[in-house]
Amino acid sequence: MSPPNLDATEAAAQPLGSRQRLLLAIVALSVGAVSICGIIYQLIVGTVSTYLLGNSTFQFSMTIGLFMSAYGLGAFLSTRVKRRLVDVFVLTEILVGLVGGLSAFTLFYLYAIGGFFEIGRVVLILTLGTLVGLEMPLLIRISEELRQDLRLSVGQMMGVDYLGALVGGVAFPLLLLPVFGIMGSSLLIGLFNVLVALVMLQVFRPMLTRARQMLVLGVLALALLGGALIVNRPMERLVERELYEDPIVFMEQTPYQKIVMSRRDDDIRLFLDGSLQFSARDEYRYHEALVHPAAGRLDTIERVLVLGGGDGLALRELGHYESIEHITMVDLDPAMTRLGREHPMLRELNERAFETLPVEVLNVDAFNFVREFEARGETPYDLIIIDLPDPHHESLAKLYSVTFYVSLQALLAPEGLMVAQLGSPFFANRTYWGAIATLQRAGWQTRPFHANVPSFGEWGFALASPGFIPPQPQHQFEGRFYDSTHDDELFYFPPDLQRRQEVEPNTLMRPVLIDYFRDDWRSWN
Repeated sequence: MSPPNLDATEAAAQPLGSRQRLLLAIVALSVGAVSICGIIYQLIVGTVSTYLLGNSTFQFSMTIGLFMSAYGLGAFLSTRVKRRLVDVFVLTEILVGLVGGLSAFTLFYLYAIGGFFEIGRVVLILTLGTLVGLEMPLLIRISEELRQDLRLSVGQMMGVDYLGALVGGVAFPLLLLPVFGIMGSSLLIGLFNVLVALVMLQVFRPMLTRARQMLVLGVLALALLGGALIVNRPMERLVERELYEDPIVFMEQTPYQKIVMSRRDDDIRLFLDGSLQFSARDEYRYHEALVHPAAGRLDTIERVLVLGGGDGLALRELGHYESIEHITMVDLDPAMTRLGREHPMLRELNERAFETLPVEVLNVDAFNFVREFEARGETPYDLIIIDLPDPHHESLAKLYSVTFYVSLQALLAPEGLMVAQLGSPFFANRTYWGAIATLQRAGWQTRPFHANVPSFGEWGFALASPGFIPPQPQHQFEGRFYDSTHDDELFYFPPDLQRRQEVEPNTLMRPVLIDYFRDDWRSWN
């Protein structure tokens, strides 16, 4: 005799069997796994896009927006699945693992070969997002087949979903990226997706209609991603060879940036997030121009603040001034200052400045260091050198803001000077003059100047002071490039380097320099 039919209330009152509880637990854990993987794939695509193209707000906004719309498409498509729910889920999970696991390598390679990155990124996001969007509705419907009334369980599943997003969001910057790098992280999470699919395949095998085919596909995906993870370093070098012209001698992904050093013959080059920072063949032009026009205008220098410059090359130039008693270097990334202090090539290039000069290294955020200076009650500096990367995303643009420049005045002694690198007045004209306008809005007197650095072209700087800027150097210095007797030549701007358009000051609320920088360089690239 068949058992009597139960309504929803009566079904909810029936105790769950041990196997049913196990199946529900597996479903709930799968929800967490799906959520962890989904958020990490978004972060991977957004990080790669920012690394290659800059402007993190735009890249992450586009990535998240496309992913969310694709999630909706996937959820809609899930309603078309009428049967074989576990089969479809397992297949979806395997495909997510394959597409997501290879996503970072695909994006880097598309960028390296040129011309296909933008469309490839959109196709990748829509494909991956649609597949991920299928997963959650399928899991909920699978759980409903295990129990008729799952109002509480669905709530628990959504809680696990949000908790998984938190775990993924924290794990990516703190664990995955520093330890495995971008490509390694995507491959590892892809493997995790496939393992979830294989667990579901084993646990729900009685509900599958194509278990053997799914098992073969899962094992093949596992072998492909596992093999790729094993040879992750050679894969990275393959992509890096396409991105960099010369052989790579050092590469490290830190929580803050990708550091790469290359060398060909006597030319050592340093790249941060793919952007060239210096070439050993002409860096002396940049660093002599950065340091000596300012330092030579001061009667005496005892205390110096260097913001950025973790490679130690600006420190090398400060070594010409014997009166210096203390140098504070503020550079966010400890890996960068460690490289400048310990790597044989950089130690030779910076003449062991970290060892021979009275340098205190602080690996802290420059914005917070400056804002908290007065509260610490420290002695102001005679010379401030700002050697920071260009303002291509928000965390750097705040270091070119009115707020930051106003705060810097408290750090400068009454007769002191500040000097900053501000980009190219030729290639990035609005960026350079926008930074000058920002300094002036913050109350600084400025004297813009420039120098030709063959690796970069015409490069712009500015002397700044709340008061008087001496018109001529007070000390003689003759380097490989800078000669104090011809100092005035640096301050002449021919017509093609002068301001070509109206510019606005850069503020925290309106970081216009990011747009200026993107538009300026896009016109040349």
